[in-house]
Amino acid sequence: MARGGNKLTKLKSSVLKKWQSFSKLGRSNANAIAAANHSSDDEENDSKHLYPVYVGKSRRRYLISSAVADHPLFRELTDRSGEADIVTVGCEVVMFEHLLWMLENADPQPESLDELVEFYAY
Repeated sequence: MARGGNKLTKLKSSVLKKWQSFSKLGRSNANAIAAANHSSDDEENDSKHLYPVYVGKSRRRYLISSAVADHPLFRELTDRSGEADIVTVGCEVVMFEHLLWMLENADPQPESLDELVEFYAY
């Protein structure tokens, strides 16, 4: 494995461990997501401007705001999934929660998007 890839793997592992312990303390801002919301009332989702997205191999359902849905990093991750019928993101659930936090709090810059896509994607 390339040296840069090895660093990325170690960083990803470290983030996963830290985020798992952090996420036990509380969920991300409810404005951006409603984790595992099983409501099928589409009219309610539209009125709040939240959109369903399915994450990971387990297809855990999240409702995301239009600000997250419109972010270039999020769009690149969903484009990689290759599914046309539903919006999916191919990454671990805990990484997706970290991604949502980052989009709310850090606003990644376009020059780092390729690295971030590689970091979050399977």
